[in-house]
Amino acid sequence: MSIPEREVENAVRHAVQFIRALGIRYGFRRRDYSIIWDGGAFVASREVHQLQILVRDGRSFTAPIGDAALVRQDSWKYLREIDAGFGSLARRTELRGV
Repeated sequence: MSIPEREVENAVRHAVQFIRALGIRYGFRRRDYSIIWDGGAFVASREVHQLQILVRDGRSFTAPIGDAALVRQDSWKYLREIDAGFGSLARRTELRGV
């Protein structure tokens, strides 16, 4: 099934807003990290996308996001992975005194 490019762009934009909101919850600002899809270039045809959050100091986490959840904007389906990742990064920041 081919998804119109506009729908994919809207879905990714929605996901990024959701991810940024979770980051704020853990004290991360937009400039503190980068969001990288599928190793650097979003590949719309993938069934499972790899979302990497890369913090400026080099730490990162990667979470799988199913294409169906992304396109349907079912953020709750990948909430646990993103929340756990930011939580882990936040704990490591506190331990390091950064």
